[in-house]
Amino acid sequence: MSRSRKSTLHPTNFLAQGLGVGNGKVVPPTPNPVTPKPVRTTPAEHAKQAFAPQEIPSPAPKLQGPFVDTSSPSDSPIPPQAPPAPLEPLPDQPEPGVPVIEAQIVLGEDELEKGRQWQQERIERRMKGEYERAGRALHELTLRSLLNTTRNITGLLEQFDIFKEVEASLERTPSVLAEKEDVDIVLKVREQSRYFLRTATDIGDGEGNATATARVRNAFGGAETLEGNVSFGTRTKSAFQLRLDTPVNASPTTRADFSVFSAQRDLNYFASCTEGTLGAMARLRTSSRWGYHEFAYEAILRKIGDLAPLASMSIREAAGQSVKSSISHTFIRDTRDDPFLATVGSHLKLKQELAGLGGDANFLKAEGEVSQSRSLGAGYSVSLGLRAGAILPLFGQPTLFPDRFQLGGPTSVRLFRPNSMGPKDNGDYIGGDLHWAAGLSLVTPFPWKPEWPVKGHWFLNAGKLTAIAHGSPTPVQSSLASILTQPSLTAGVGLMYRHSLVRVEANFGVPIAQGKQEGSVKGLQFGLGLSFL
Repeated sequence: MSRSRKSTLHPTNFLAQGLGVGNGKVVPPTPNPVTPKPVRTTPAEHAKQAFAPQEIPSPAPKLQGPFVDTSSPSDSPIPPQAPPAPLEPLPDQPEPGVPVIEAQIVLGEDELEKGRQWQQERIERRMKGEYERAGRALHELTLRSLLNTTRNITGLLEQFDIFKEVEASLERTPSVLAEKEDVDIVLKVREQSRYFLRTATDIGDGEGNATATARVRNAFGGAETLEGNVSFGTRTKSAFQLRLDTPVNASPTTRADFSVFSAQRDLNYFASCTEGTLGAMARLRTSSRWGYHEFAYEAILRKIGDLAPLASMSIREAAGQSVKSSISHTFIRDTRDDPFLATVGSHLKLKQELAGLGGDANFLKAEGEVSQSRSLGAGYSVSLGLRAGAILPLFGQPTLFPDRFQLGGPTSVRLFRPNSMGPKDNGDYIGGDLHWAAGLSLVTPFPWKPEWPVKGHWFLNAGKLTAIAHGSPTPVQSSLASILTQPSLTAGVGLMYRHSLVRVEANFGVPIAQGKQEGSVKGLQFGLGLSFL
């Protein structure tokens, strides 16, 4: 079946329609007059004739209205105009004497099918372009996600501390069921030495220790660490610890450890006795966006013995065995650039402990430490630190000697002997229930060698340790008034050395204010530790 359309075209109307004019008569062309053969002209005359302007007659256009008079504008609004009259249709009938031309356009099924096919291909080409653009965007997104996943897996494996090297690569998957663009993440690792053994000797602050540490990495195939430590020293006569550390739910930021330990310490440098401990501890450690958390349970047997002949009555009353069963929580947030010699950043540590889940000790204990460091430029920096703590007995029982706070020494209040501040009984410092200590330090570069790890140090320390006056009507208020109004104060200058493992200080100064029974140091004092005020 075919479709046809018949139309009649009038030559005159067709010419008029093409020129945009109305109906008119066509003047028949006049025959060209016979002219004699032209005379050959010169090039100048030929150019003059070729470029001479010529007048070409054109039919006058037919204008249709209505029109608006704009010669004299007026402020009054223009009245609504009637819609324009439609154009005069061309006559269906040709004028007399004009030949009629008939044209017929016939479209067959093949032409119609080709038209539909061309239209369909045009739509498909446009859709293909959209698909290609979306595919490129999806490919970029998939590649970015793949690289991020690879980086995360590599960092995760490095945090377990069982691999020395971790290399990641992307390779085409060999599976016959894989798609053309599927790839595999291939990790090549080098495991660290599984067994580790280290011996060390530590000397500082009047004490020397020899330690030996053995460690087994990835002990049971789940990134566990089994570690044993033995030490012998002048004050810590002997100490032993066996600890098993394991990740929780294969997480490098959440770990649990179980340990058993024992120690024998000589306390004669501040009290006329020795202390032996034997216990076990279970801890859960995790990190969050706010800092480090540690939840612990500890069960420990303490024994105060080997009393000196001149031991005080307080130490004699504390002699014997006691059991402590407690739970504790520790929070640490550290933004310092260096934990041993900070120039910028802050450090916050809070600990709460509740004892009384069985045993002889019953108390609630809270302590905190905060410090802030700021750089002054040219290698100079200033730091301010504060420590405070309180222990409150429960069930009307007094606190025990091993649970009380001790204060004094190069790591807390400089120019005092270790643990030689606070309540004293016949030469023995028996500890206190409330304490605070503060330190202000100015660190300067070493003269002519600012890049050395040795720095100058100006310091000012203050602190106080006291016991709660249980005989007073308001024991806590009375103790707080005493601890805040009568602090001990020291000032001095020294040198500090930043070692890779510890911080070492050599200070010289004098105490400015101190209690009658407190043990101060005049002149030179050495200190070695991890945390200083």
